[in-house]
Amino acid sequence: MYEKIFNQEIQKEMDHFFINNLSGYGKIETLRKGHVINQKNPDNIYVILEGEFNQIMYSKNGDEIIFFRMTAGDIFGETDFFDNSRTFVMYKALKNAKISIVNREILETKLMEFPNMYNYFLKSIIRKQRMIMIELSNFKFNDSIGKLADFLVRLYYTEDININFKNHISIVLTHEEIANRIGLNRTTVTNVLKIFKDRNLIEVKDRKLIIKDIQGLKNLTNIPLEE
Repeated sequence: MYEKIFNQEIQKEMDHFFINNLSGYGKIETLRKGHVINQKNPDNIYVILEGEFNQIMYSKNGDEIIFFRMTAGDIFGETDFFDNSRTFVMYKALKNAKISIVNREILETKLMEFPNMYNYFLKSIIRKQRMIMIELSNFKFNDSIGKLADFLVRLYYTEDININFKNHISIVLTHEEIANRIGLNRTTVTNVLKIFKDRNLIEVKDRKLIIKDIQGLKNLTNIPLEE
């Protein structure tokens, strides 16, 4: 299932389109690590040219939940743009970044000229909607071990299938970041990762995770991953 949702050929096609065919219509801005974009209106779509972002939401008490991690080639703001209404999500730069901001007037003109552009926006929206479905399933069906196993399986399938070390997770995540993603506390994440290492399911080298037994991780989740 995850292999289809995170199909790397489709992802590369989308990345190429958004960077090479959409970003040129926007205003380029550079952002420092930690910068938070809190859109005031739904009139822009953002193309990530460099860096990484988390889509986040804060509770009234200041608690943070992370929905997605996005890298170069990804876009955000598209759901608000087409629904023409703002949500409460924000976007935090995880490192120094560069983005292109495409406003409504320009984009609507280009959509009239090239209606096939809608296909790429639909793909982006649908993929994120499916990722939220997976997150909800993970919260409902899995215990702490299953939640972390499922999260690692998803990371595994977001890696580029053509790189030499597919089992190496290229994104470096702290235990706190992982905890925020899957609704656990940091101590639980640390303890479960130790269990996975003891079972020879994963290895940590230079702060990066290496998946040694993807099937073993799949067996620990209660979400039906196989078709």
